[in-house]
Amino acid sequence: MKKLTVILMLMGVVAFFGTTASAGFLNPDENPGAASFTCEFPGTQNQHGWEFDYNPSAPILTMDEIIGSVGLDNVLMSGETDEDPIFTVVKTIQNTSGITWTSYFLSLSGGTGATFVDGSASAGGNKLQTVNYLHPAAIEFSGSNPVANGELLTLSFDINVPTEGLFNFTLTQEPVPEPATMALLSLGGLALFRRHRIIV
Repeated sequence: MKKLTVILMLMGVVAFFGTTASAGFLNPDENPGAASFTCEFPGTQNQHGWEFDYNPSAPILTMDEIIGSVGLDNVLMSGETDEDPIFTVVKTIQNTSGITWTSYFLSLSGGTGATFVDGSASAGGNKLQTVNYLHPAAIEFSGSNPVANGELLTLSFDINVPTEGLFNFTLTQEPVPEPATMALLSLGGLALFRRHRIIV
């Protein structure tokens, strides 16, 4: 009787963990009718490429980006889940803005309340190694080694999507220019404006 009880308990544990491992983002190939994971980049002049790996044990979104204009850059993410999963984002960003970046902000917004997983963020190489969690939906990467024009920045972080069913949220990113560079650009713009006024 004891052996039968132990066997039944083991079967229950295996069934429980088997179900847990397969939960998370729904893959339309395996779940016909489910919404696929998508990324949209509305109103941006920057270049983005992305791929989402549906491996249920460690779903990963890889993003390759070329950021040519400094400012807010929004990425709308959507899909469908069967529980509140966590996925990893790995972003490789090339700075082609002509401006050195001294920090990089990421924030999350939207109805499903997505948050960053505390302690999961890091930067590859030696760029912007300091990570500051401003609140559950905002991270700042900074450090003594800025990202110069033409250089790459690799960021990694986990996002929790605390919902079952359809979801959508926005990941907003913003590289922060070096103050000295911005001051020079401002002075240059002021000089052009003044020269234009004198000619007129």
